[in-house]
Amino acid sequence: MKKAIIVLALALIATTGCTIKFGSKQPPVIAGVFKSFDKGNNWQDKNLFLYSGGTGSIGGVNVISINFDPEDNRAIYLTTDTSGLFYSYDGGDSWRKADQIGDGLIQSVAIDPKNKCVIYATYANTILKSTDCSRTWSEVYIDTRKDKPITSLAVDPVDNLVIFAGNNAGDVFKSVDGGGNWQTIYRLNNQIMKIMIDANDNRTIYIPTKSAGIFKSISGGSDWFSISDGLNPYSGAKEYRDLIFDLSSSNSLLLASKYGLIKSNDGGQTWQPLSLITPPTSVDILAVTISPKNNQEIYYSTASTFYKTEDGGKNWITRRLPSAAVASYLVTDPLDSSVIYLGMTNPNKK
Repeated sequence: MKKAIIVLALALIATTGCTIKFGSKQPPVIAGVFKSFDKGNNWQDKNLFLYSGGTGSIGGVNVISINFDPEDNRAIYLTTDTSGLFYSYDGGDSWRKADQIGDGLIQSVAIDPKNKCVIYATYANTILKSTDCSRTWSEVYIDTRKDKPITSLAVDPVDNLVIFAGNNAGDVFKSVDGGGNWQTIYRLNNQIMKIMIDANDNRTIYIPTKSAGIFKSISGGSDWFSISDGLNPYSGAKEYRDLIFDLSSSNSLLLASKYGLIKSNDGGQTWQPLSLITPPTSVDILAVTISPKNNQEIYYSTASTFYKTEDGGKNWITRRLPSAAVASYLVTDPLDSSVIYLGMTNPNKK
């Protein structure tokens, strides 16, 4: 009798055109890394942690950034807010920790483009270097100002002995001998968020700051100038969230800011906003990536929602994030544009 009533109820719902919802389950709060093989339609938890005592999970790790080895798209490095540096040599299927570094804030990591076993990492007010694939580390730069942590690193893609670094005071440092000696080449007086060297022209370098806009050098760091005048019409455009290269087009940049997403196709001389579903300044974009093969495919995340466009921003698809944690980083595999990595953080983690 009970079965017959249920069948009858379902039949009535079907004939009236209603949708029945049997309940929805909130996804668990898992930080760490997720990976999509189909451009963000589906996600897999990639948090297996290997250590000498067995296996565990990095699902409790708050990810700051996900970084590829320029020579190997399956070699990936994670920077974290308190848990140190992690690396994977199998495309995220498993992770190991740089044990000698231990726990702590790692804001940036840079891999030598010509020698994958040479890695540089920030650690508080120091720069660390490994020459044996993360097994051992040594300090190559120490700033006596303990309140001026190093926030960004970059290795020249042509001359791999040239290293750039920046700190939260806006100081730009340069080494021409692999970190042996350093000099201050510029002071931007605002926290440096990232150092980006154009792979097609290593004389061209971009430095976005926390709130003073973006600076550019076309002389390998000898001279710098602002490329932020074109951002002035857009409220909040200088409040940085992320800046990335559009690898499918030369001189092309995509900026995520408090305003929203803004694109430049001429190296920052001019900027044009992308049309988003939400009004400017109404949501906080926390992560963004763009297909390295097709710049019409753009992806970004807010705290709870994943957005995707296949036509340069004319139309957007929205999806819930795979975890109740907060998105912190998005990056597309440089060789397989169907593969996207998502870093997440748990804001309630103590």
